Amino acid sequence: MMNDTTVLEKKMLSRKSPEVIAYIQMVEKAKRDAEVVTLREWYDSTPNHLQEIIDYMAVYKQLGPLGKELHKRGIKRVTERFGDNVRTLVEATYQRGLLDASAPLCAIACIINRKLES
Repeated sequence: MMNDTTVLEKKMLSRKSPEVIAYIQMVEKAKRDAEVVTLREWYDSTPNHLQEIIDYMAVYKQLGPLGKELHKRGIKRVTERFGDNVRTLVEATYQRGLLDASAPLCAIACIINRKLES
């Protein structure tokens, strides 16, 4: 039986609170310094994509399946969690060099899997 006095109150933080904003800024600086990017940031900021990525985007038009394939293949993620104990924003990010090497291979796997399903 649970007693009301044993329930701990969770401190609600707004995403616009000074603590959260400061943490987000710290994370963004660390990401820039370490060349850590989201899949979308990597795609948008890469000047010349390999043909595998071009073919993938022609088929899928979005990066969601590629992100799932990267996860399925065990590509190491750098994940930031920030917010409060109630609402936590989770962002999967990767080191740029790792995406440069693994994303084209995972793109091929996505395309092959789609052809096998149809």
